[in-house]
Amino acid sequence: MSRSPVRPYVITGGRSRTGRNVLEFESLVRTVPGVRVDPLVVNREQLTILELCRELLSIAEVAAHLGLPISVLKVLVGDLWELGAVQVLPPVRPAERAPLALIEEVLVGLRQLR
Repeated sequence: MSRSPVRPYVITGGRSRTGRNVLEFESLVRTVPGVRVDPLVVNREQLTILELCRELLSIAEVAAHLGLPISVLKVLVGDLWELGAVQVLPPVRPAERAPLALIEEVLVGLRQLR
């Protein structure tokens, strides 16, 4: 969607940061079911974000769909989050991830099922 550096500046209202510092490019975003947002409060890109995020998507995936820089998308998603229109799930911390050895064992087991 974005073709020039002016456009992202305009759609974020000149802001380059969101009030929510926890938004990472791998944060997952989902539209709150049944949410109604006043089209006069949000812009076209935010309406598209709400449409796309009916299914769980990462900030990076949404940015790719819209052709916008991650920084711009973080501002737009942050605004939607403040409105209560989206849920944001932070990325999984490394300590919460399954150990690599366990994942490899599962993969070997799945391959043996063939």
